[in-house]
Amino acid sequence: MKRFVNIILATVMMVAGATMLPQAVHAEDEKAEYNLQISPTAVTVTLMGGDVLEGTASKCPKDVDGGCVMEVKNIGTKGLRYRVYASPYVVKGENYDLDFSEEASTSYTQISRWITILGEDGGYAKEAEFAIEPGETQTIHYRIDVPEDVPGGAQYAVIWAQTIGTTTTSTGVQAIAQAGMVVSGRTIGDTQQTSDVYEYGFDRFALSGPLKAQATIKNTGNTDFDAYYTYKARTIFGKEIYTDQGTIATFPDTEYHINVNWENPPLLGIFQVEFRVSGADTVKTETHIVVVMPIFVIVLLILLLTVAIVWIIIIIRKRKERKARTLV
Repeated sequence: MKRFVNIILATVMMVAGATMLPQAVHAEDEKAEYNLQISPTAVTVTLMGGDVLEGTASKCPKDVDGGCVMEVKNIGTKGLRYRVYASPYVVKGENYDLDFSEEASTSYTQISRWITILGEDGGYAKEAEFAIEPGETQTIHYRIDVPEDVPGGAQYAVIWAQTIGTTTTSTGVQAIAQAGMVVSGRTIGDTQQTSDVYEYGFDRFALSGPLKAQATIKNTGNTDFDAYYTYKARTIFGKEIYTDQGTIATFPDTEYHINVNWENPPLLGIFQVEFRVSGADTVKTETHIVVVMPIFVIVLLILLLTVAIVWIIIIIRKRKERKARTLV
């Protein structure tokens, strides 16, 4: 889960930076005219059918003062207007490509449709607009109306703060700044953490390095979880000489490929190698003897074996000849 949160934080910061359209050129130590900062960047809520999450409700984020709120700060040099709204948060593939469009929405992003924002008029709506001065920080309240038939598993959305109608004074090019907070929902009840591991295997004989191992793990459940892999090589006496291990944050209905490369194994050796892949309810592990033997060693062994066989044949023939002479 820690790795999952780190990925969320990293992707949100990346998105916040990537969504800054061209602005006027400034000196490096000069602040942008229009810029927003949001806090926190990621929260987790608990979802139960029929619940309404707002304010300090028990299922709102427990580590945020005020519960279902976020803070927006104008870190630019000019006052501006901005809008707050929610969109799907879709993570595609093992490269964690992000998509925030309604077209990409899945059964795991329905929460974006349940989120409303408290406006200045005192009512909740799908979108609300606010005005903010430079250096000012505002607290934005949001509400999540969970339907009675909420699907089991995880839900993901982003609540955005996005500038409205700002233009640079030097070029007249419109600049849109936005920052987002990822909302991860966990449904009480029908949550399934299941996985499948296949295309599993690793080298057991090689003429030289690298030695490779591979596997594919698929999240077949309805919520995210961390998968783990470990590749360990030991001598035949049990001394560990190489380890490669890692953690993969997995999302529902997504495959992740694990590739291990032991780049520089010993030139010649016999090892015990264990390759373990685990995720949710599935563990796949095997231990085998792995041999690294370069071609010149193989040729040398063949020559030695040939010499040994010839020598044995010669000895056997000599013994037969001696026996024959004795009989005569």
